[in-house]
Amino acid sequence: MQIRRLYVKNFRNIREAEFEFHESMNVLCGNNAQGKTNLCEAITLCMGPSFRTSKLSSYIPFSVDNTRNACLIRIYFVTRYDYEKENIIEFSIKNNKKEIKYNGLEIKNAYELYGVLKYVVFIPEHLNLIKGDPKQRRDYLDSVAMMQTPVHLKKLSRYNKTLKNKNNLLSFLNSAEKEDARLQIESWNTVLAAEGLNVTYGRLKYFRQLCEEADRLYKELSGVERLNIKYYSNIFNTDSLEYENLNLMYNNYLQRLNDSFEREVKQRCTVFGVHRDDMLFFLNGANAREYGSQGQQRSIALILKLAEAEIIRKKNETPIMILDDILSELDENRQGFVLNSIENSQVFITCCNKKDIEKINRGSVWTVENGSFTQLS
Repeated sequence: MQIRRLYVKNFRNIREAEFEFHESMNVLCGNNAQGKTNLCEAITLCMGPSFRTSKLSSYIPFSVDNTRNACLIRIYFVTRYDYEKENIIEFSIKNNKKEIKYNGLEIKNAYELYGVLKYVVFIPEHLNLIKGDPKQRRDYLDSVAMMQTPVHLKKLSRYNKTLKNKNNLLSFLNSAEKEDARLQIESWNTVLAAEGLNVTYGRLKYFRQLCEEADRLYKELSGVERLNIKYYSNIFNTDSLEYENLNLMYNNYLQRLNDSFEREVKQRCTVFGVHRDDMLFFLNGANAREYGSQGQQRSIALILKLAEAEIIRKKNETPIMILDDILSELDENRQGFVLNSIENSQVFITCCNKKDIEKINRGSVWTVENGSFTQLS
């Protein structure tokens, strides 16, 4: 995939801007809060959900009447299958409602394009991926799986819906009613066990590929350290899960859920399951979350994103890479690794330091100030 042109009107602090992008490297340079990240977000809104969690109204500048055609983002792109045909995705907000069109046809939700148009996003918050809470790592792994196949989103949605229904039932139970509700809880457990295995399988299918690529790239980056990533299954209490006998796994999963009934009634929630799984990181055998330096943890987070892009390339796809404020968090060697090791991708990088631009020998550069963009020659 390659974005050739972009038009943005009334999106956050960008009043109106139009771009023709380089096929390889595109750099946005400017001070903080000038509009660099806003432009990156505008691109992703046309390909999937925003990497920011915000209300629709926050997209529109205060001075714009949001009851009319307030916001418009339009990208023109080509795919590897047909470099002659230019496709168009349009994201707009009209009368306080979001509208997305793909080649003129309206689609209901950006998630319909998520995983169809391949891209990888790195934002500063991803630097906390290693030392943050397990949910961040689960969400990350699910996003990797969804980018490879939209089917994983359906699996995850079915599991979460079932989990919510069961937890709603548990939240209103009292000790006098628990035996009457046991059969109903066990009925939900049969669905949770089946959907939980589906989600786990979807994660592990791409997790193993991620591990291989991450280990290789981290070795290239560090020279000596080896990165080992493991998937911890909460329901099976192991970091060496293998899909060998699905019937046996299902029965064990279901039994664990049913056996936890008393504990779940006390805690009023489902205490075991795929929603409590985690990823573990080891550098030369040592737990990186506990013993890794801040630089090592940041390097792992970076490598995960580069590995994610490699998985996409192995499917003969060319992913868009959006790297927001990544250079300021890295030393010179790692900066050089990022700038020189990415191939077969169109890259968008934001930075604050003009000296970082000097290290780039290809592509296009824009300076950014107060929502305005100036392309350098």
